[in-house]
Parts: sequence; C-alpha cells; structure tokens
Amino acid sequence: MPAALRKAGVTVREYEVLRLVVERFGNAEIAERLFLSPRTVERHVASLKARTGRQSRADLITHARPLIGGSAPM
Repeated sequence: MPAALRKAGVTVREYEVLRLVVERFGNAEIAERLFLSPRTVERHVASLKARTGRQSRADLITHARPLIGGSAPM
C-alpha cells in the first residue's frame, strides 16, 4: 500500500476496494469479487472519500490513480 494512503489511515481492505474503484468497477462488481455485500463496499468507498478528503467517487479515482498505478481514463 502506498505510504500516502497508509498515512491517511486507509485499511488494507479499503485499499483492495480502492484498487477496483480505480479500475471503474461498480459496487456490486466489487462486492462480488471481494466476497462482500454491496452495502459494505459502499461504506468502504464513503470511508475512503472521507480519509482522502474527496467529495465524489470521480475525484477519489483521480486522486488515487497515480498512487496505485491504475489504468488511464477511457
């Protein structure tokens, strides 16, 4: 996990969710891949936005992509 995210208090599970968010998966798809409920994924995304000071999912993706090496926008 990147140091900047660790410093922000991001958990390992939140980081796993974030990697899939950056790849543009929806909550249901992330839930299926990580064996979580969609509601749990929703809570992780909300926590990630709060920890990183981002207001939207798109802003979170823009912020996180360079940190985790996600793919470029389509």
